[in-house]
Order: sequence, then structure tokens, then C-alpha cells
Amino acid sequence: MNRTDLEEKLLQTSSEGEGPSRSLELVSCGSTMQDCSDWTKLEPEVNKADADETPTYSLQSGAGNFECSVSGLRWVCKNQVGFKYQFYSWEEHVERMESIQYMPAGPLIDIRVIAGKFDEVYLPHWIFIDDNPTVLDKFAVLHINDCGDVVEKVSEVTSSHVKLPEPIFSPRGVLVKIGFPLKINCRVLIYRTKTAFLTLHVYLIPSDPGLEQAIEKREVSYGCKVIIKPHPERSLQMHERFILTADLDDAEICPENLKLRYEKNSPNFFEMFIKNPERNFTLKLAQKKDLQPVWTCMIRQDEYHSTGHIQEKQSVAKHLSEPIQKAAAPTRVREMLLKVLENLKEEEFKQFKWYLQDSDIVSRIPRSRLEKTDMLDLVDLMLQTYGQQSLEVAQKVFKKINRNDLVLMLLDSSSGYEGVC
Repeated sequence: MNRTDLEEKLLQTSSEGEGPSRSLELVSCGSTMQDCSDWTKLEPEVNKADADETPTYSLQSGAGNFECSVSGLRWVCKNQVGFKYQFYSWEEHVERMESIQYMPAGPLIDIRVIAGKFDEVYLPHWIFIDDNPTVLDKFAVLHINDCGDVVEKVSEVTSSHVKLPEPIFSPRGVLVKIGFPLKINCRVLIYRTKTAFLTLHVYLIPSDPGLEQAIEKREVSYGCKVIIKPHPERSLQMHERFILTADLDDAEICPENLKLRYEKNSPNFFEMFIKNPERNFTLKLAQKKDLQPVWTCMIRQDEYHSTGHIQEKQSVAKHLSEPIQKAAAPTRVREMLLKVLENLKEEEFKQFKWYLQDSDIVSRIPRSRLEKTDMLDLVDLMLQTYGQQSLEVAQKVFKKINRNDLVLMLLDSSSGYEGVC
């Protein structure tokens, strides 16, 4: 019959049966395997010298079946083993993989054994295979060695992992063939930007901890803070378009929809802008084609403000005038006032001038002096009338015209001065 491949497979199966207790139970003679073992999850030690360095994760284990809680990497060993790993970027390899009709299907991980040896190693993947058995023979593993990229075929696939042909290491990652419908396991990442108004960045990406790490590094470098929420429980169709909505009338979301795909460069995201939410609200992700929701979550007020943000700003507001009197030079006060006032619309600017005549203001400015003043003249007029208390006066008026966001902007502008919290 000239089928030496089956002879080799039979020898491989019999030799593996003599090794450690099987971590997976063979369901059929094909490549389908059912994950039926108990895996002991281990938390890795994270080593990171500085913010710009890619973290290294260290793990040690005795004999048994184990899984890393960060990467999802699984291994089986008879004796003690120690190793380190890092996540690598797929960016340099995606074009080459696409040229041979493959795409990433799991994180790219560089593993280095420090002590002992593995008997079996399983790389995680994010492909949903339960309702698509034809995908099982489409998997491969990328092996990056000194000679370049090597694509290796696989013989064992579970619902979440692919077994390495040999536990020999260099950067490794799971691949899957391009050209047929795929469902993948996904994550939703939410970051709050550092702006006066509420702005969120909402990502929909494959379950790739390495990609998450890269997104977090970029967002944090911009001063953004993560809002942690549960991920979608169901798998989503690759290359489908999805829309994001919020149950707030004034929510602005761009772009209108996003295609779910693995992007070799920085992944796109939804930007959601809300001027003054002032309450909890719900986000909903739905398929564009039928508007069926696939994920929902509630964003609470204390989540979209930074920790202690409201209390801190209120504390600063309570004592605003004293530190400004001590620290802010007139020129700087003029610049701060003008910068914040420029955010007022024409009607709001009229209201601002009108409220400067109120009796609860330190010293009212006569209407005759306010009527024809432009923004630059008004700043000078306020400084002449209120001096360094001008910022405190502006704060009171912003509250009256319901522009609390400008109160926060004013506080942020003044927070760099000595004596300001």
C-alpha cells in the first residue's frame, strides 16, 4: 500500500502509550481529541525591569499536568521542570504566513527551559472547533529557528490546545488555514482616556494574551486606565462586522462598525464619547447583519472615574482658592482661564457673562462692562475684578451653567502648582 505515514503514526502512538499517563483521551482515529484531564493552574512570576520592556514569565512545577494562568500554555512532566517564556509579536510573520495561506490562531510564545524537561507541551489556540470538525486538519504550528520560519503539521488538537510535535523550543505559535468560515474566542478590552469628557476605547480582539499586553502597553503610555469587564461567553464569527451601542442618547461612537479579524499592526477600536454621563450605563455589542447582541456589560460611575477621582477633585475644589492665591502668577491664571473658556459655545459664553452679575459672586461686574466684551477682554476684566480668585469664580459659574467637565479641566490645569492636591 506504500503508506509509511500510517506506520510511523502507529509507532508513535504505541511509544507514547509507554510514557507518562495520557493527559488527553483519544476520541477518534483522526486528529480530534477531547480534553478530559484535570490541569493544575499555576500563577507565573512576572519579571519586568522597566515599563518599556516585554515581561518575562517564570514557572516551576513538579510531576503532573499543569497550565499557566496567564498564557494558557499546558505541559506534562514526570519530574521537576523550570522554564521562562515571553510573548512575541506576530507582526513580522503575518505576511509570510498569509502567503502560504495560514493565519495566527494563538499567541506566539518563546519558551526557554531552565531545568528539567517536558514530556508533552500544548500551545493554546482561540479557534472554536466544536461545531466545525472539518477545521481539525487545518491546524499547524509555526516554529521560528535560526533558519527562519518552519511550519509543522500537527496530529493532536483539543478544543483549546494543539500538541507540539516535539518539546523543542524557540518562538512557537498555532496557525490555521485561511479560506473557510471560522468562529473564534474573543476578548473585549475597555480603556478610559485621560480627558475632561468621558472617552472610552473599546477593543474586540482574539483571545491572545500577547496582543492584550501590547494594547495595554500602548494605552497606558497615553495615560489611559483599564476598565475590567467579563469577556463574551460565546465564540464569534471571524470577519463578521459588529456594532457597539450605549443606552445614552448623547453617546457618540466611531467607527459605526468593526470587522473582527487578527490585525498584524495595532488593532482598531471603537471610540465612545459621552459629554456628561452622570449615571451608570450599559454597553452592548451586536452583529451588524442581524443586530443580535453577543455581549453586554454595565459601566458604573465609579469605574469610568479613576480611583478616588471624584473625591479627589471635590477636595481640590473645596480648597482651590487658597493654593491658587499662593502659587498661580497672574499671567498663568490668564492662560488657564482663556484655555478653559474656549470650550464654551456662544450661548454658554453669554450665560457665563450673565452669571458674573449674580449676588453670590465675590464682586459683581456691572452689566455695562460685560455686554460687549469678547473672550480675551473678559479674561482681563475678571483678573482686574477678582485677581487670583478668578479661577474660583469661574469654577462657580461653570457649575451654574452645568459644565462640570470644565470645572474638572480647570482643576487639572491648576493641579501642577505647588500646594494644589
